Parts: sequence; C-alpha cells; structure tokens
Amino acid sequence: MRTKTIRAVLAAAVLSVVAIGCSSDDSSSDETTAPVETEAVAETDAPAETDAPAETDAPAETDAPAETDAPAEAPAAVVVEAGVLSGITIDGDAADWADVPALDLTLEPIIDETVEARDSVVKVGHDGENVLVLVQVDDDYNWDPEDAHLSAALGVAWSIDDAAGEAMGATDEDREASTGMVDIWHWELECAAGVVSGGSTSGPGEGHDAGNDDACNFDDEWSTDPEVREDDNGEGAENSLAGAWSHSNPVADGEGTWTFEMSRPLDTGDSTDAVIAAGGASNLAIAYWDADSTPDGWEADGHVQSTNIGWILVNFDAPAETDAVVVEAGLLSGITIDGDAADWADVPALDLTLEPIIDETVEARDSVVKVGHDGENVLVLVQVDDDYNWDPEDAHLSAALGVAWSIDDAAGEAMGATDEDREASTGMVDIWHWELECAAGVVSGGSTSGPGEGHDAGNDDACNFDDEWSTDPEVREDDNGEGAENSLAGAWSHSNPVADGEGTWTFEMSRPLDTGDSTDAVIAAGGASNLAIAYWDADSTPDGWEADGHVQSTNIGWILVNFAS
Repeated sequence: MRTKTIRAVLAAAVLSVVAIGCSSDDSSSDETTAPVETEAVAETDAPAETDAPAETDAPAETDAPAETDAPAEAPAAVVVEAGVLSGITIDGDAADWADVPALDLTLEPIIDETVEARDSVVKVGHDGENVLVLVQVDDDYNWDPEDAHLSAALGVAWSIDDAAGEAMGATDEDREASTGMVDIWHWELECAAGVVSGGSTSGPGEGHDAGNDDACNFDDEWSTDPEVREDDNGEGAENSLAGAWSHSNPVADGEGTWTFEMSRPLDTGDSTDAVIAAGGASNLAIAYWDADSTPDGWEADGHVQSTNIGWILVNFDAPAETDAVVVEAGLLSGITIDGDAADWADVPALDLTLEPIIDETVEARDSVVKVGHDGENVLVLVQVDDDYNWDPEDAHLSAALGVAWSIDDAAGEAMGATDEDREASTGMVDIWHWELECAAGVVSGGSTSGPGEGHDAGNDDACNFDDEWSTDPEVREDDNGEGAENSLAGAWSHSNPVADGEGTWTFEMSRPLDTGDSTDAVIAAGGASNLAIAYWDADSTPDGWEADGHVQSTNIGWILVNFAS
C-alpha cells in the first residue's frame, strides 16, 4: 500500500485553564479548633455570651470547590447548512452556486509554520445522490502541469469515526495522536482548468491503488495517523470523486481567486469513505497549499487550513417531502433513436394511466415512461397501449403525442396551468408536439429535416415533430424567438401495424440537454426537471382526434425526473 507522509492539518488554539488554589489547611489551624477561653460567669443569671458555639467551628468558606474546577466550555461549532441543490455542473465555474449560502473562513497555518493565512469561502449541498462542495481561496495564480508542487493544491477531509479529530484525526496540541479515521480528498492540480478530474472520469491507471486518479491526481485517501495519508485500496475501494477548478486571473502570479468544485456519491459503499446522508450531519475540514510558500513550491507542512476552528459541522437537508411521482433518469449508452425499444430493456420504467381532461369522454390508456441521458442529450421513451391507426395524409387519423417540460419553476403541469379549469397559466412550458406524418422508423424532428421554407424555426416541415412552448393553456406557440431552433429527434413504431391492430405504440425521442434557446427547458445532468405526457387517439371521433380529446399524465401532477450526474 502506498503511503503519503504529511504533518497533521492545523493545531487549534490551545486553551489553558489555570486552577486558582485556595488551601483549606491555612484556615483550620489548631488555634481555631481549641476551646475558646471564656471569662468567669457573670454574677447575673444570664448565660454567658461565650456559651454559644465558637464561630470558627463553622466550615471554612474555602472548603467549597473553586469555581475554576468546572470544565471549560467547548467552543461552539461552525455550522454550514447544506441544502438540496439542482443545476450544479462540475466544471470549475461557480456561477451556478450564486444563490447557495456561503461560509467565510480564514485558513491559517500549522503552529510554527510561516505561510500566509488565506481568505476562503465554502459552500456545500447535495442533489439527493451526490455531495457537492465548492471551495474558493484568495491567492495568486500558479499552475505548472509538470510539477504539482508549483501549482496550488487542496485537501478536503470528512470524519469517518465520530471521535476523529479535525487535524487528520488528531485533536491533541501536537497533532500527533489520531482519535479516529478520516476520509481525505487530496487534489494536486495536474490537469488544466475546467477539465473534470477524479476517478469518476479517469480511474487509477495500471499498477496504481484503487483510490488513485492516474490522469489528474485527484485522489481518494484516508488516515488514522496524522503523519500519513493512505491511498484507498481496501475491500470495495474506488475513487468516485469528480472535480474541476478555475482561477479568476489565470496569468502568472495574477492576483485573484481559485475555485475548486467537487462531487462524490453520498454513500460509495467503501469503508474508508465517509457516509454522507441527506437529513444527517457530517464533519468537514479544508486545507490549501500555496505554490509560493517556498522557491521550490509548497511543502507538506506548508499549508493553511480550517482546523483552527475545529470541525466544520455540515447539516445536510433532507429532500422536501413531496407526493410527486418520480423517475430516476440514469446515464445511458447504446440508445439509438429508431423506434425500437429493445435497447431500453434494462432502464427502470414508470407505469402510468393516462386519463382524459375533465368532462371529456375519451378512453384512458395504460402507458410506460422511461427517461435517461447520455451526457449530451435527454432521452425519452413513451409507450402507450392502443390499436394501430396511421394515415400519412391526415395527422388526425393517426396517433399523436405531446411531451411537456417546465421552463418556469411555477409553471403548472397542464400546459402551465394548475387550476381546476386548466385555464390560468402560472409559467412557461416547453412542448414537444408530434403528429405522425412520417412512417414508422423514420427519424422525425428538426435535427433531421428543419423547418422548411416559410415555417417557424421550431417547425419540422417533413414529419411534423415540432418544438413549441406555451404560457396559455389554450395555445401552443411554434418556437420562433431569438435562438429558436428544433433539435428534436424521434422515431415511432407499433407492435401490430395492421388497421385497428391491438398493440402498443412506441415513441422514442431525444434532444440536447441545453439548446441555448430561452423557450426550451434546460435539462442538467445531476439536476431535476418536471415532465408531463399527453396522447391523442385517432379513434376518439369518426374524424380523428380533436385538440381536447387526449389523455394525459396531469392527473398526477408533474412527473419529477431526477437526472443522474
């Protein structure tokens, strides 16, 4: 096992309590305990005053415990509230953390070290699956891809054992005696700004310990000795860290701020990784190495750290209780948009009954919804049990589908509305509206055919798989504003494609996660989005389907889709 020697993370300020000594022996000498000499009894019958017990028989006041014998009060913990976050991308850009509460810290050197203290900011949260950490440090820019000691470096520590001290497990003055195991994320910046580092992307490399990051040196480590860091190499060991960094002024010695953005699954199942739980609390410490600390770069002891204030207590919010129907959208590979659902076989499904609008008499339909992403595109599969009707000359005599995503957080699931009559929109929604003018298996959408001459940008002239939006539950608008486009792709099939053949429709769709279009929902890996489904049945009237004659998922509200990082 490879070990890495390092002196413990900071010695906290030493509190010295001096007991105030008050000796009870000095106040209880022989003179005070001997009987007091009294005068002869007076001629009067009155009892002599000296018959009363001598005052010195009372216990000396100094027998009471000295006030300073009470234990000193422990310093109050520094606390960070870690909320449930969405839309955080690990890219070294702190812009998506703007609304997250910050803890301002002064990182100070180990006792007897002369490196300069640094101002820093710490933000923490989670997305239900991953802990998310942002650390920013005010320091000039030094980065050398050939020598990690000539670049800044960062350490993040979490307690594994409750008794572990904040200084790599130690709490004693000399920082030599560990009281428990700590989990360490140790990052030497061998990859460039914006490049995602950590074992989640590059792994250990041949011959390296499991916790190693061979490409970028963002390693998963642990310690039970304040002098030594161990690479994670035991049973179940891995490195699932991800991190990206940046600097606000990336020129040699440019004054500015480092940004370190990191994530890791809440529970990796590895015994040398801290288990972090939504609704729980964990202890955190930060260390930073400055490449200017010596002419040859930083040295192991030459770092600044948060341990002068003890552990930072991080309270992780539990996700808000919700009655929402939830779909977990994993990171998928091997999905081809061709109308064939076979490559979705292992993807978890949500079973839904699509029901009609109030006062409409069309028949409810059973359906299945699956969602995922491939890092660049959102991928959606909808299957609906209904007989086969398709007429390339009249879209109303063919099945049709609608997929809606919320753009505004307040938007209702019924084309923006939530009221009983579904008339008052509360925000904008993004709509994928598909009337089946092209045959089964043909890829529809603007990604293949575009709008056609004279059509709105969101239109699909060839196959009628259009990109639309709405802020009025009665009206769908073709996407035609600034930056408008139609980057949808879809293909459909039916399991029994003969006239009125009973079977199942399959609708397979994709679109880039973020098109840059203000009337398209932004979908983010690691984030969550609201989804709704609508289906039109060509048999709903003798002349085909009508606008209101569809079934939909809105009877259960929005479907909450959690996108895996």
